[in-house]
Amino acid sequence: MDGMIWIRLLLLLIPLTIGIIAAAFVGKALPKAFWSRIVQVLVAVGVALGLLFGGLNIYVNFGLGPQDDMIRKVATQERIVALTFDDGPSLTYTPQILDILAQYQVPAAFFVVGAHVERHPDIVLRIVEEGHELGNHTFTHINVPTTGTTQLASELALTNYHIYEAAGVYPAYLRPPRGMYDSRLRQWAELMDMQIVLWSLSGQDWLDTMTADRITTRILRRVSPGDILLFHDSGSLVRSEGASRLRTVQALPGIIEGLWAMGYEIVPLADLIAYPIVEPDPDVLPIF
Repeated sequence: MDGMIWIRLLLLLIPLTIGIIAAAFVGKALPKAFWSRIVQVLVAVGVALGLLFGGLNIYVNFGLGPQDDMIRKVATQERIVALTFDDGPSLTYTPQILDILAQYQVPAAFFVVGAHVERHPDIVLRIVEEGHELGNHTFTHINVPTTGTTQLASELALTNYHIYEAAGVYPAYLRPPRGMYDSRLRQWAELMDMQIVLWSLSGQDWLDTMTADRITTRILRRVSPGDILLFHDSGSLVRSEGASRLRTVQALPGIIEGLWAMGYEIVPLADLIAYPIVEPDPDVLPIF
């Protein structure tokens, strides 16, 4: 059985088991009444969900096992970072982001969803013509670990096909949606000659509670040399598109100017990853 399947099972079973144990301890301290059973259930569910999401948080941000084939950050003391945008292209927000990047003469990498590329090939062509890079973000923004092998291969191949049809370039990078990967994705990336690139600092612009100012403050307070910064130019929390990315558009000028004021240079992703990669530090708390 694939090792990642065991890992996924453990991620589910361990929180559930601990939740049940916690509920049992709580039950011993409560009277044998109906309401106490409700409390036990709530404790079990709460503990299990907390541990599950905590485990997923660590997995997404740091991964499990050796990760020589994946890049989250590079090792450098130089104040350089790369901007990346996921889930596009969007007819509404991607052109606005491209306008800002052109105004500031700043490069970025766009990890595009194949179905969106098929609908908006002109925007993908503009991305390339204006000197930016492209990456594969699957065709329908799937959850990789729960997707069948045939569909996974199809998602990657179709996205590459539509990117090439739209812009005449083959994507150098692959980023799985939500950062969720498995051994099959890593094998397909190698076979398709794509580098898996994740991120080290997210603007969390997908959260409804994040304003433009909060996105800007988050990035400028947490940035460090060699970071790969994550933003979104389309997408939604549970769908492949539909959420507003206006706050990302509004935050971008302040982020660029703030990085410059701190002495950072925003470089192409290709230039950044020419430096050695950094393995995730398990002693550092995860940051979405």
